[in-house]
Amino acid sequence: MTISKFEDLGISREVLRGIRSAGWTEPTPIQAAAVPIGLEGSDLLAQAQTGTGKTGTYGSIILSMKESGMSVPSALVLVPTRELAIQVTDELGVLAQYSGHTALAVYGGVNIESQIKKLKKGVDIIVACPGRLKDLIDRKSVDLTGISTVVLDEADEMLNMGFAPSVNYILDRVPKKRQTMLFSATLPPEVKKLATKYMINYREALVSKDEPTLDLTSQFFIMTNRDSKRDELETIIRDGFPKMIVFCRTKRKVDYLARKLRRDGFSADGIHGDVPQNKRERIITAFRNGDLQVLIASDLASRGLDIDGVDVVVNLDIPTDPDTYIHRIGRTGRAGQPGRAITFVNDEDVPALNDIEKKVGRRIVELDHTSPAYDNPPPASVKERGKQIKKRNAARKEAAAELASAPEKAESRRRTVEAAMEGGRKKSERTLDGALDKPRKERGKDRGARKPAAKPEAQQPRKQKAAPEKKKPAIIEDVFEREPGWQEARNERREGQTSKAIGYTPQGVPEKPQALHAYVQIDRAPLPEKETTWDRLELSVGSDDGADVDKLTRFIIRTAGIASKDIRNVHVFADKSRVQVIRYRSQEVVDEVFGQTFNNRRRVLVTNLSDKKD
Repeated sequence: MTISKFEDLGISREVLRGIRSAGWTEPTPIQAAAVPIGLEGSDLLAQAQTGTGKTGTYGSIILSMKESGMSVPSALVLVPTRELAIQVTDELGVLAQYSGHTALAVYGGVNIESQIKKLKKGVDIIVACPGRLKDLIDRKSVDLTGISTVVLDEADEMLNMGFAPSVNYILDRVPKKRQTMLFSATLPPEVKKLATKYMINYREALVSKDEPTLDLTSQFFIMTNRDSKRDELETIIRDGFPKMIVFCRTKRKVDYLARKLRRDGFSADGIHGDVPQNKRERIITAFRNGDLQVLIASDLASRGLDIDGVDVVVNLDIPTDPDTYIHRIGRTGRAGQPGRAITFVNDEDVPALNDIEKKVGRRIVELDHTSPAYDNPPPASVKERGKQIKKRNAARKEAAAELASAPEKAESRRRTVEAAMEGGRKKSERTLDGALDKPRKERGKDRGARKPAAKPEAQQPRKQKAAPEKKKPAIIEDVFEREPGWQEARNERREGQTSKAIGYTPQGVPEKPQALHAYVQIDRAPLPEKETTWDRLELSVGSDDGADVDKLTRFIIRTAGIASKDIRNVHVFADKSRVQVIRYRSQEVVDEVFGQTFNNRRRVLVTNLSDKKD
């Protein structure tokens, strides 16, 4: 029987009042499946997408089963990030406003003494990051003897972030007789091993086992290169989306992009692991309240940030693995609201994009600048798309042929042909406006910076002079007509001027547009030649600085944001180290690792030894 009401789940009356005050109308699939199991006291292994109400699930269970006002905590929730700890504590506070339960967020980056004082006053639920809770246990500043329910939220991310030793340390120090609930967006072998080790006869609630991403999130990619990413990003920002999260691989890139966007007049700021906690909280609060338009983040923020109304998630750097992609785009398309995800892809990233498509089980559509209408459904096949393009270009040529002899007649005919060809579709500028969700009638309302400039009056007398020598009229291509200011460009081309002569270059339009590539599934596109050469890099840290092969490898991967397959042959000496990096990633490693602090001891200098070869 399908449960459609919270009243049918068996949760307490006080929690129901909190749910109503939160505005929840009906349980999500994970809540309907997992809450009855949890209220029975059984161990629970739950898998569900991000943004589907996992916090409300275990929060309803804990608050319905535990008494409030106890002298020692009775429930423990472990989370991977500080932001998620704060978010979970706030949501538990909303649900517990009529039950009297208290919750405390325990995380690093803030004064530990203030947290100890609050623990001594007494709390019912501890929401903690593993590292800080381990410190409190070592200090004997927290009493876990009364814990009867343990929740591991985002368990897969905790393991990915290296918290497995701390999690095991904590679970070995809470009472053996307890209820353990594990929630995760994915279930890799490490998570199942953890469940088997610490749970007894657990029951499963695998709501999204075969659906790793939300159906409400439209997914796109843009073919670009490293140098043009920021221009493409600024184009998307100018399209007027009020809330946007941009993900970068490295901390340095987050800081760099935030500075550049602020310099260009955009409301942007960045967060990553090195940003002080109080500043991170201020930035997230400003973004949540709408005072900040663009939030730039490392993968630290791909989990746990529950912010309403995020319009677009942009992957400035494609994730190194499909699971990270899923967690990133999970920041949009939440709570029944539509979302959009755009990933920038260069030639080397095509294999990674193929892996992502296989993981999410759907085609990721290319935003092709030569495509006339992003918001129209793509044609059924490439052949059909080719017919449409041929038909449109033939009509353009016919209209251009009449242009020299009878401009007024040609203009009228051109409009008639275009209206018939596109079904009366209104003209729009060739930007990403409407590509994602905006109705055409709303386009341009919030984009004052992109309005075509008025034609200078000084040009009018020039047009009344003797007609210039006639030249072969240029074909009025669709890519020009979609750009802001295309009318002016068209009129000046009629006078025999080329786009270069008038200084007009449509932004984002390639020199040789390949319209037939629009909407082609990426795994059918020809793959670039595989880079098989390696560069040898030398780093100025060695065993004297506490480096070994594993530590140095993890440091490079984490700092430069490369995949483990892109690095090999790591050798550590007393005062230096050498490592091989795939050539197309080597410069990125040099840029990102150079100047970083290793093991809190010294700055790292990086030299590309391959550049020194004669």
